[in-house]
Amino acid sequence: MKTANQLKQQLLDIKDNNWSIPSDTDKYELGLEMLENIGSVDPELRDELILELLSDMIVENHLTDGEVKNLLELLLSENHLFYNIGNVEDDSVFNRTFTLLIIVAMLYRHNQNTDNTFTEEEIKRICTEVLSYTRQEKDARGYVEIKGWAHSTAHTADVFNVIAQCPEIKKPELLAILEAIKDKVCINYYAYINVEDERLISAIMEILKKRILNDEEFINWIKSFEDIEMTGKYPEDHNIISNRKNFLSALYFRLKRRNEKPSFLDTIEKVLNDTTPNHFK
Repeated sequence: MKTANQLKQQLLDIKDNNWSIPSDTDKYELGLEMLENIGSVDPELRDELILELLSDMIVENHLTDGEVKNLLELLLSENHLFYNIGNVEDDSVFNRTFTLLIIVAMLYRHNQNTDNTFTEEEIKRICTEVLSYTRQEKDARGYVEIKGWAHSTAHTADVFNVIAQCPEIKKPELLAILEAIKDKVCINYYAYINVEDERLISAIMEILKKRILNDEEFINWIKSFEDIEMTGKYPEDHNIISNRKNFLSALYFRLKRRNEKPSFLDTIEKVLNDTTPNHFK
């Protein structure tokens, strides 16, 4: 196995050659080496080289379905998606969150290929594992100085976006994703500052596009934002109020721009009015 510096140089050479991988390179072995370094704190290696090339190899079918499934097993393990899960403000977050983006590439490949990469059971397992990860992830930082993007909530939203497009995903999974999004919006330990709400809303728009949920189910989900438990502490309650307000406001205008149903907009407006502190009314 190469050192991180050796791998970086190899990837830089591939990038300089218009991302063409030399014919004598074992692509699966290269994929394993990149996955081993997916959590690097070097943003050039992680974002610009590994994420770029590994995603391309997956989407462009440079790896077989079997090889992709082998990589998925590693991605869903405690070495990656669940690596030091629950830790806050340490470097393990980069491993977890960039694992999510490789899963995005795999799901995109599945949805684009005529011969699906995964079975229905496998797709639902991915959904279950990502939902489990979402409940356990406590490091919500966006941009980290020097080390680059962590962005766990935005990357989670990206997975929800593409998994909602999978034909294997039905109403129970879509409702579970909506509930996970609400829970992730209304966290009390961090105030979002890096447009996480818009990424989450993009996933919601994909859910609505499927036209599987009925109006009442979506309206009831919006109403559930009124029932967020407060802590009675500062800044925790301030974080909840700020995150919820920003998210619902952004959701309102996205739905309005997409000419979604007036009942959705009316419900958001009522929830915002009911949850706005009196001194801001």
